[in-house]
Amino acid sequence: MSTLKHHPDTAMLVDFSAGNLSTAASICVSAHLHFCDRCKEELLRLDQVGSQLMSEAEPMVVEEQLFDKVMAKIDALPDTEAVPPPKVIDNYPLSVSKLIDYTQPGLKWRKMSGSVDVAKFKTGQSDFEVALHRIRAGGKTPHHGHGGQEFTVVLKGSFSDENAVYTEGDFLLREAGDEHQPTGAQNGECICLSALAAPIKLSNPLGFLMKPWLRINPM
Repeated sequence: MSTLKHHPDTAMLVDFSAGNLSTAASICVSAHLHFCDRCKEELLRLDQVGSQLMSEAEPMVVEEQLFDKVMAKIDALPDTEAVPPPKVIDNYPLSVSKLIDYTQPGLKWRKMSGSVDVAKFKTGQSDFEVALHRIRAGGKTPHHGHGGQEFTVVLKGSFSDENAVYTEGDFLLREAGDEHQPTGAQNGECICLSALAAPIKLSNPLGFLMKPWLRINPM
């Protein structure tokens, strides 16, 4: 049974089950499910409830030729080359492995600060920047606040802030106005998946010196 302490709330799992959750949030929830038996069981229950509701819904009358029209449109689509299945790299969850360009030798890490590196992903959406953040052992990020929502899932190692300690699989949601200073564990690096909706705001008055890496680039 999962021993994780930080999970998506029920409303988020309901939206995930119904397919109504945004792309970036869905990637993060999927990554959390890779680690969490409790949320897997809850999602299975929600899927069963959804299936029951669909089975009880009144059928909708459609024109007799609808199936033929749909199949004709599918047949008219251009042929595409088969895409190799994503490679599971470094035991990342499948939702993360799908974002990694397996034609490249490795992730493209970029230094954000003396303790933090970032590797950004292309996700086909424009609301959140989705990336991996790597905190060196014992490293600290600058104390900062959030201008919008941020979803975070710990994929490797652990980190702490003023509120708690977060270990592999933990899911965090930060809202606009939240402030904290993550610190990596002393016994090894920490890698987190994050989806950021707005630039962070450094609490240090000298934070303007670091503005280049504060910009986000949803893609």
